[in-house]
Amino acid sequence: MISTSSTSLFDQQVKLVHAVVALRHGMAEHLRKRVLPHLDLDAQDTVHDAIAFLEEEEDIGINLLCLIDIARAEVRKAISAGTSEKRVPIPRERLIGIDEAYDVYRVLSPDAEALTAALLPIEELAKATERLVQFAKAVRLSADIVNLG
Repeated sequence: MISTSSTSLFDQQVKLVHAVVALRHGMAEHLRKRVLPHLDLDAQDTVHDAIAFLEEEEDIGINLLCLIDIARAEVRKAISAGTSEKRVPIPRERLIGIDEAYDVYRVLSPDAEALTAALLPIEELAKATERLVQFAKAVRLSADIVNLG
């Protein structure tokens, strides 16, 4: 006996598309205002490509995924470049059996802090688009298998 899902493939796809469309809305402005000012010129060029795509195209598939993923990588790279470690010596009276030790803290530059705050919506769009692309691929492959039989 085959059990039926409470939602059809079409309903599932519409839900995934809706999520991407909702997250895509306003992303060009987000990248322009909250990301671009904190990137170097090369990374800005890359993110400009994503902004242009978001403004000129309505695609929500693999092309969007590629461009958002590249923009996300540039943001992560800039965060990493703006992150340093601060070593603070532990007072000798707190040490047992060693002469020196340090507490190590991550310190973010102001640009890295701003980019960290701006990263979440980019991550969410990339993940939602990835889910949509994978779902479409699974449906296509399933249809191919059915058509073989």
